[in-house]
Amino acid sequence: MHLPLKRLSMAELRRSFQAAQFSLQGFAQATAEDGSLIQSWVGGVPVVAMEHYPPADVKDVQHGYQFFYHCHRDDGLEHGHVHVFAHATRSGRKRRARDRDHWIRTDPSHLIAIGLDARGLPVSIFTVNRWVTGGHWLDTPTILHWLQGLNLGSAQRHALSSQWLAGFVQMYLPVIEQLLRRRDRWLARQADRTAAFHDQDAEVISSALIDWAGDLERLESEWTRRSTPKP
Repeated sequence: MHLPLKRLSMAELRRSFQAAQFSLQGFAQATAEDGSLIQSWVGGVPVVAMEHYPPADVKDVQHGYQFFYHCHRDDGLEHGHVHVFAHATRSGRKRRARDRDHWIRTDPSHLIAIGLDARGLPVSIFTVNRWVTGGHWLDTPTILHWLQGLNLGSAQRHALSSQWLAGFVQMYLPVIEQLLRRRDRWLARQADRTAAFHDQDAEVISSALIDWAGDLERLESEWTRRSTPKP
C-alpha cells in the first residue's frame, strides 16, 4: 500500500515530508552506529522468539508511550515487528505517572505494529486483536490522536530508534488510518464483540505491505513538485 500522496493537502504533505526526513535521519544514524535498528535494541545477543528487545522495552513515562521489538513469524519477509503502546485509561486519556518510572496502572494499550525485515527496514504495518497484547481497545480517532502526538523524547538510551519510529508513524498516518478503520469494520461485523476479542484465529486484523524506500522517493518527488515555484 502506497502513501496516498495526491490526496494530501499541502499542509499534510509538508508534515509528512518533514516527518519522513526526521525518521530517515534516525534510521541512518542508528544503522551507522549499531548495524541496524534491530541491533540497536538487541545489542548483539542471539534473538530469542517472543522475547522483548530491549528487555525492559523502550518507555517514555513522561508522555505515556512504550514500544518493543520481538519476533515469532517465519514468512520469509518479516524478521520481527515493533509493537507501539499508549498508557491510556479505558476512555483513551493519558495516565498520570506515579513516579519517574511507573504509571498508576501498567496496562499499555496497543496502537499499531510495524514489521521489519532482517536488515531492519520496515516492510509492513498492521493491527492486532485484543487478546494478542491485552490492554484497552481504543477506537480509531483515539489511536490517531495518540499517534499524532507520539513523543519518545525522554527515552534517551534509544533516542535514534525512537526518532525513526516517531517520524515513521507521522509519515504513514494516512495508511495507518485506513488500517484502523478496516479493523473497526471487522469488529462491527462480529455478532459477539467479547468472543471476537478472544478469537485465537483472528490475530492480525488488518495489514498492509509497504515500500518505505519507494515511498520516501515518491514523497520527496511530490514535495519538490508542489513546493517549487512555477515560472
